[in-house]
Amino acid sequence: MANAQLNTTIFTGGILTTNFFNGRVLAAEDLTALQTANAQQHRQLGRAIGEGVAWGLEVSLAQGNDPASPVLHVTAGLALDRKGDAVALHTDIDLAIVKTADVQNATNGLFAPCAPPQGVIPTNLDCYILTVSPTSELQGSAPKTDMLNTGFASQCASASIAEAVQFNLLPLGIPNSTDPTTLRGQALQLYGQLAPQFVTLAGLTGAAAITQQTQIAPTLSKFRNIVAHLCFGTDSLAQFPANPFGVNGGDSLFLEYGVLDALRDQGYLTDCSVPLAMIYWTAAGVQFVDMWSVRRIVFPSAASEMWPVFSGRRKLAEGLAMFLQFQKQIADLPGTLGTGSVASISARDYFRFLPPIGLLPLLDGQSSAAFNYSTFFANVTRRCGEPSEGLCTPYFIEGAKVAPLFQKAVLCSPIDLNTQEMAWVYWVRENMEPPSSTEAQAYLIFTNGHVPNQGLSQFDLNYWDYANFV
Repeated sequence: MANAQLNTTIFTGGILTTNFFNGRVLAAEDLTALQTANAQQHRQLGRAIGEGVAWGLEVSLAQGNDPASPVLHVTAGLALDRKGDAVALHTDIDLAIVKTADVQNATNGLFAPCAPPQGVIPTNLDCYILTVSPTSELQGSAPKTDMLNTGFASQCASASIAEAVQFNLLPLGIPNSTDPTTLRGQALQLYGQLAPQFVTLAGLTGAAAITQQTQIAPTLSKFRNIVAHLCFGTDSLAQFPANPFGVNGGDSLFLEYGVLDALRDQGYLTDCSVPLAMIYWTAAGVQFVDMWSVRRIVFPSAASEMWPVFSGRRKLAEGLAMFLQFQKQIADLPGTLGTGSVASISARDYFRFLPPIGLLPLLDGQSSAAFNYSTFFANVTRRCGEPSEGLCTPYFIEGAKVAPLFQKAVLCSPIDLNTQEMAWVYWVRENMEPPSSTEAQAYLIFTNGHVPNQGLSQFDLNYWDYANFV
């Protein structure tokens, strides 16, 4: 290819649209070219904005499900795929997930979803990713005039192009690993423990089923947590500080990481697909629907492919996703414990990682989903505020610090519970002092230990009974 020259127009790959002028005879192809050009221009804007879920498209297990034929409830919402196409669901729907939908024919309308590898039928009771893609089809009919001969309408053609969405269910696809020190190895080890237990659970009813469910709960929770962090790429991204200059084909080794990127490289997760939720479907039915392990807020591509960790917003989007994933998982725990109580839960037994910042509801008689902080953080290294009855009590912070603390912490790495690294824990003064303490759910905030301590004593900014002392 010849070198391009300065001050010359470069047409290669440019959008071609119809030029209108008086006296021009227009055919259907001319108007179709205009529609195509308009769609391509919108895609350019969409790619500049980024990919992800803008709002809505929340996924949950519908009420009264048959374990053999699960139904998901998906709310209305809007997303952008990697191609820049908008994916809009205009009304809430209930979605049966036993059969995968057929791939839309590319000639039906303006565009169709990218076709994933065929033969993917979700019946092997594993982890799956629910995705949504844009599609369209021709609807209605309009008279078609024979302009060259009679001038009368003797045939009909489709009148409208209707934009729509299509859902798909893809296997998560964790590579085999026998190394128990890796997240993949730990996930497969836990999956191997869970599978036969759910086969047993499927044949139980009543008190026996509740007992079995309670016994499974810690393993199930840790499995959910580890698989989520495989999607976050926590293990891969942990290598960045040791080798930030690492490259592969001219791009940073950390331009892609995590299970979702691997699925895209393999062609299973296409650029037309927006991940909405991860579903764990066992012999005893769907055990959890985990949205934030795979869904992300809309964020643009990194400015530099050599320094994506620093020049993009992916880390911020994933930090927020880790926070939201954890908050949903602890909210789901009472339902997986049977007759058990979350007050007896230890973080190390139920989680492999904690998010860089999280809010833990505490026992106060207001909520059944309330934790005992000394039990939850047992064997987790943490700094203490003013000791009380021999307990390592949290520091106090003012409510004015909460939002800024979140902004600082969300960019940090998750808390690895297999290490002895410290975590900060805080009570919020406004939540603990009367009358709020009798009206609102008590909670504490924990953060990665690398976030600066927010519990330092400050003159005229602390309250006597809710202060930190030096």
